[in-house]
Amino acid sequence: MQIQYLGFKTTPRGRDYFYRVIDAKSEKREFTFTISNQAFVEKRVTYQDAAGLCYQKLQTALGLEASERLLPGHSTLSNLELDEYRQKHRPVKRRSW
Repeated sequence: MQIQYLGFKTTPRGRDYFYRVIDAKSEKREFTFTISNQAFVEKRVTYQDAAGLCYQKLQTALGLEASERLLPGHSTLSNLELDEYRQKHRPVKRRSW
């Protein structure tokens, strides 16, 4: 299986990130992930990390996907998902004074 990042588009509600999944066993499928403008303003995620976060979410979801319950073509990342990502990848630095 191959996941291709197709780019992003800024919309009034946030940014949409586009991916194509190519699998020898099935047709090409396309997925869109939305991150709200508010999430960027609140620094829940950086612009630099957003595409990678969406890629990881897609990769994980495809691994858990069942044939009777296919992954939807569009998803919006929740604040909880963004906060979990931030904690794992950008932990708060504690001052040691």
